[in-house]
Amino acid sequence: MEGGQPMVTINGHTFYEEPGSCGTCPFLMTGNTDSPISSPSDKGICIQWDETHHTWANPPRRCQKLFKQAFRLYNDTGQELVITRKE
Repeated sequence: MEGGQPMVTINGHTFYEEPGSCGTCPFLMTGNTDSPISSPSDKGICIQWDETHHTWANPPRRCQKLFKQAFRLYNDTGQELVITRKE
C-alpha cells in the first residue's frame, strides 16, 4: 500500500491499527450494526478464537502479541497473515 494508511490483513480482516479493546477488533462480532461499541455490557463472539468477550475488555495477551508481530512484520507488504489454531 503505497503512501496510504498502514494496514495488516489477518485471516481476511483488515486492521488499520492495533485494537485497544475487544470491541474495536474486527474479529469480534457483536451483532450491532450501528457502531463497534454500543454499551459497556455488550458481549460478542471472537471469531478468531471462538470465545465470548466483552466489548470493553482489553485484548487477551495472545492477541496483543499477535497484533504487535503482525504490524511489525506484515505492515504494507501486501501479504495476508493467516493464523491457525492448534486443536
